[in-house]
Amino acid sequence: MMWRRKIGIAMMVFFLPVNAPLFVLATEALGLNVDRPDWLIGLSFLILFCIGGVLAFMPRISIFRLFQSGDQS
Repeated sequence: MMWRRKIGIAMMVFFLPVNAPLFVLATEALGLNVDRPDWLIGLSFLILFCIGGVLAFMPRISIFRLFQSGDQS
């Protein structure tokens, strides 16, 4: 398994949208005050979850083949 997929799966597990309230509760329990609205924290967790999904499930792409022209003449 490629490192990109491992990181993507770890991000998907850690940044599940359900974990956003747990993150807020844990930071408050540790005495850290997060001065952000709850919807912004939830939205950031959702965005990071989607980025993890892209990392985990995107097929392997070669950079050299990406910029080649379609003409093989």
